[in-house]
Amino acid sequence: MGTIVRKCRLCDKPMQASPFMLCKTCLNEREIVRSHVMKHPSISIESIALATDVSYDKVERMIKLGTETKS
Repeated sequence: MGTIVRKCRLCDKPMQASPFMLCKTCLNEREIVRSHVMKHPSISIESIALATDVSYDKVERMIKLGTETKS
């Protein structure tokens, strides 16, 4: 059997199977965004993207995925 490959939930790039649904890059970016939002809870998506160098679209998907998992 070969290596199981799936797509990252944020960037849709192929990744090796792991217990996480995100690739290593997206996991790192998620932690950067999460840390910034914890320090600035009322911040806008645009400001998050500018401050963290994570794209607006990716930050928006992070928020959407976060709210889906809390339902």
